[in-house]
Amino acid sequence: MSQYFENDPKLASKITEMTFDFDGRTYHLRTDAGVFSKDRLDTGTRILLETVIAHQSEPCSVLDMGCGIGSVSVILSHYWNSAFTMIDINQRAADRAAENIQRYHLQANLLCQDGITDGQFDCIVFNPPIRTGKQTIYRLFDECLEHLNGTLWIVMRKQHGAASALKFFEEKGLEVHRVRRDKGYWVLQILK
Repeated sequence: MSQYFENDPKLASKITEMTFDFDGRTYHLRTDAGVFSKDRLDTGTRILLETVIAHQSEPCSVLDMGCGIGSVSVILSHYWNSAFTMIDINQRAADRAAENIQRYHLQANLLCQDGITDGQFDCIVFNPPIRTGKQTIYRLFDECLEHLNGTLWIVMRKQHGAASALKFFEEKGLEVHRVRRDKGYWVLQILK
């Protein structure tokens, strides 16, 4: 079975459009088979966005880590006039993200790659790919920290290891806050 963090050429493309409301604004984003949350804005991402918008002042640079079809960057661009970088390992997701940022006139550096290779970011927003496993997620956490010059925002379900993630960052001597708990999700703010 194909996963959203894999590039599966055997999986037939099925480009559609999803529509959702966020904070009084309606969004229409192109989506496809084989991408994360292809039918709706998932609950974790919605909670993450609400929290980040409420607590983060406008940063100069933003990394949308694991950007998928670009929902986070498209939405945040309506609140911030920041330099956006978007990274996803899934080529199909990156292709849809390119279409969505063009539709919403967002200037962004979109990269289809596994992890972060360069740059420093004032704000990193990350809904980690839980199904990849703890080893991959923690590698990505370390990469985020390596390229962070400000605040890292992470959303995770408690049952998927949010408490362990909080401890991981605390053990690195970082200032960590659990800013929100909602519907089983924790939003963590990590300051560096």
